[in-house]
Parts: sequence; C-alpha cells; structure tokens
Amino acid sequence: MTNPYRKRRGPWIDLTLIGAIGFLGAIIVFLTFLSDDPIFPHSDKTSAKEHTITEEASKFPGIKIVTDRSDNKKMPYTVQYPLTEYEAFNKEITTYIEQSKQYYINMMRLQQETKKLTGDLTITVETFEHEHYYSFVLTNNMILNADEKQTTVETFLIDYETGGLIDIRALLNKDLESLKTFAAHIQSEMLKNPAYKEYILEKELAFATEPKWRLFKHFALKNDSLFIYFNEGEVTKPETGIPVVEIPLSFINPLLASDFQIAMQSENTIIPKSDKGSSKKRIALTFDDGPHPEVTKQILALLEKYNAKATFFMLGSRAQYYPGLVRQVRDSGHEIGNHTWTHPVLTKMSITDIEKEYNSTEEAIIHAIGENSTVFRPPYGAINDDVRNAIPCKSVNWTIDTLDWKYRDSEKLFPMVKEALHNNAIVLMHDIHQSTADGLEPVLAYLQKEGYEFLTVSEILPYH
Repeated sequence: MTNPYRKRRGPWIDLTLIGAIGFLGAIIVFLTFLSDDPIFPHSDKTSAKEHTITEEASKFPGIKIVTDRSDNKKMPYTVQYPLTEYEAFNKEITTYIEQSKQYYINMMRLQQETKKLTGDLTITVETFEHEHYYSFVLTNNMILNADEKQTTVETFLIDYETGGLIDIRALLNKDLESLKTFAAHIQSEMLKNPAYKEYILEKELAFATEPKWRLFKHFALKNDSLFIYFNEGEVTKPETGIPVVEIPLSFINPLLASDFQIAMQSENTIIPKSDKGSSKKRIALTFDDGPHPEVTKQILALLEKYNAKATFFMLGSRAQYYPGLVRQVRDSGHEIGNHTWTHPVLTKMSITDIEKEYNSTEEAIIHAIGENSTVFRPPYGAINDDVRNAIPCKSVNWTIDTLDWKYRDSEKLFPMVKEALHNNAIVLMHDIHQSTADGLEPVLAYLQKEGYEFLTVSEILPYH
C-alpha cells in the first residue's frame, strides 16, 4: 500500500545524480587511461608499441627461442625461453615464464604505490646438447627496487626423442644410496672449491645438500659433465653469483642409470672400479677427544710406520691449546673432525648451545690449519634430529667400539678389534689414553697382514 506521507522525488534530482556519476566516471577514465604516465596501470598488458614477442630458430634442430619484451617504463622486462615440438614441455616452461612475469608485475605494482619505480626483469636461456638430450638453463635476474635484487636459476632436461622431462631421480636410477653418495660429493666439492672458500654458508650448504631428491632439481648435461646449480645466496654469499658444481659423467658413471652412463671407462670414479668387488677390504680408524701432546704423537708415528690414514675427532678446547699438533695431524695426511668443545650430551642441549659447541670448535680448527673440519662426531654417539639440523656437516659414529675408554688396558685393544672386525668398519679409539697408543701396533700389523686398506671416514662413507 502506498504511504500517503512519502514525498515524491522530483525528476531533476535523478538527472543531477546521473550527471554527477557520469562526470566522476569521465575523470577516472581520463586519469587512468589517458595520462601519459599512469601510476597504477590497469593491467599488465602494454601497448603494441611497448610490447613485442618474437620467435627465431636456434642452432639446435627443433628448438625455437621466444623473446618477450616490454618497454613499459613502469615495469620493463625481457624474457627468453625455448619452445619445442612437444606440447607438454612447452606448457611446463611457459607456465614458469608466466608465473615469473606475474610475480614481478605484482611486486612492481606494490613498488609503484611507494613510487620506487626502479624495477627490471631479465630471463636469459642457455641451451646445451648431450646425445639426444637438451638441457635448458634459465637465469632469472629480478630487480624490484634499488635495494632488492634476486638471481635464481631454473633448468629443464628433455629427452628429445620422446619429449619426456628428466629429473634427478631418473638420472640416478631412483637409487637412494646413490643419492647419498652423490649429495656428499657435491657438498665436498663446494667446500674445497677455492672460488667459494671465503663465501661458503656452511649451515645452508649442509641443508641444501642433504640426500633429498627435491634439493637437486637444478642441473644440466653438457660437455660430458653434469652441472649442479644453486640459486644466488642459497649456499654462498650473494657476491659469488650462481654457484655451480661440475662433475664429469665418467666420475659418477657407477651412480647413473644405464641410459645416462657413458661408454668411456675411467679408473677414477666416485666409487673406484677396483673397489667394487666384495674382496676389497677397507677400514677407517678413528681417534676421539684429542689432541694429546704425547699420546697423539705416538699414534701418528705408528700410523706412519704402517702407512695408515685415520680420522681424528678433536675437542675444540684441546685444539685451541695445541694448534701445532692439529697442523701435524693434518700435514701427516689424516682427516680432522669436529667433536665439540666440552664433550657434552648434545641431545640434552638447546639448539643454540649445540651450535655454540660446534662453532667454537670449528673456529679453533680453522685457526690451527686455515680450513674447516670435514666430518662431525657427537660425544657418546648421542644424536637426534635437532643435533643433525644444527650441525652443518656429516655426523658419523662408529661400528666397532674398542672400549679403550673403559678398560684402559693395552692388552685388550687388539682382541676387541679382531673379534668385531668386518669390512668397511669404522673403529672407535681415543688418542688421550696411553694404553691405546701402547696397544695400537698389534692392531695395525694384523690389519695390514689381512690386506685391509686404511681409509679416512669421508673416504669410507660411500661404502655404507
């Protein structure tokens, strides 16, 4: 029912409102679309004059290179990427390109709100051919403002006979043991590369080289080598750019799936050819808690007599006090490991305290020999996930405990080793007990007679 008291609105009011709305709309259109320099572009599309896409044939059969370029001064970019005759691969790579562009554009819009208009995106592509495989390495340089730059890498390996994409699982025959050996080698190569020595982020490197398939997704095959890439700032300080590890395929031939193994044979492989047979005997002797000014020297003399290498897990508090002895151990060809500063039960400590134990010892070792330890042993063998995550290098315990720390009896050392002896054993002893030095020679003589090769811990780990 009509309300008799409601006043009727005159038509001139409706016309005034419509006119006002139209006028405001015109102003918005003018400011947004007609301005020569809009602060907030209405979309990521640019005019035909500003945006060009070209395709050209590459020197590799069946591969075209696309160049997508925008000269829009608010958000310029130049990206290159390959296209093939395979739809699945093309979808994979264009998805990566579009996601990269969209991320950059979204970030630039945020920058435009603050008027920090200094961004740029450049993606370049390198193509490498190995037999019937193509590797594409895309380097993504993104500048979001004067203070925020990032460089990342994305790689694709394609079987050009089938169009299938290859990941690290296929390369290493989906073998977890092969991955463990491979990961340890990558970490070792990074640590000893002089180009990265001063820039290594040890904790980050340890995480990035854990034996997990997802961590080794950036790689390429070229010149009969496998190249492993890390993003800028991922395992080294940013000034090194993109860190790369090159491994000859001949060296990792024993780990590769048959489709990737090369015909050329090499005696120098990640698992030496001569050591593949079960008849080869290996053992790693380890000495904890030193160095000791007298006992360690006696042990070094015996090791030299029997041409035996060993690994010494040192306490930081002792390494700091005897730096010359630390150097003598290293110069005699032995491996130096980190065994904490005070020999605590790490599983009962906080992450911060665990890191302090490790880092202070590492500083003492570096001060003595100018380089890091290569392996770590937790006191009492006490380890859990917190300890593993806090320590940036491989943690190693033992397979034979001589109980020299318990008996302190030189006559018991040899029987303990002989009774528990097995191939690829890691033997626990201590270079702080005189009884250990006194009982060591019969052990060395027996092992040598039985044909055992003396390896360091790092050398024997691939056989575990």
